[in-house]
Amino acid sequence: MKKIYLILFLFIATITLIAEMTQKELEDAYNSSIKYETGQKYDKAISALGKVIKEYPSGYTVNYRLGWLYYLSGNYSNAQKHLETALLIYPYSVEVLNTINLINVAKLEWEQVEIQSVKVFKIDHYNYYANYWYSVALMKQKKYDAAIKIADKMLAVFPTNVVFLNILAESKFLKGEKDEAMLIFSSVIILDKDNELAKYYLGR
Repeated sequence: MKKIYLILFLFIATITLIAEMTQKELEDAYNSSIKYETGQKYDKAISALGKVIKEYPSGYTVNYRLGWLYYLSGNYSNAQKHLETALLIYPYSVEVLNTINLINVAKLEWEQVEIQSVKVFKIDHYNYYANYWYSVALMKQKKYDAAIKIADKMLAVFPTNVVFLNILAESKFLKGEKDEAMLIFSSVIILDKDNELAKYYLGR
């Protein structure tokens, strides 16, 4: 019986080795995919990874990349499927969680953006993208006090970041604290003289 199991194991292992792609095949597939993505030919970029996903259906890298490419192409259901597969492999992958959030943003599902951002905060409290989209989601829902808290938190570690300065200023303006908002927008112009949002509010 042990001999039969050994033969069966060796047979399966041999098939697996045969099925695996060579290093060059993998390199060519990913390089081709990246090249097509650069040219915004997302369907071809996805097709270039066809053999890779077939050989490694549970692979993290290929599922993450396909999730990203399907997101770029606007196929959110397929993007979600691949990203969730990648998340099964690395449950704490911030890059996957943030990409799932981009799908929520594209669908204007602001409550889901909040929920997804909180998942990232539990892993990386100061994650730039999660904090940015969280604050945007709060503003979209007119939760200005909460958006101000996020902006203050991020400005404590990125004091001259014009993105969060703008979020702070706009949230204060929409809340009714216009004088303070204008002072912040004036600071933004000093840091970034062509900042469109600051110029818009200062020109009102």
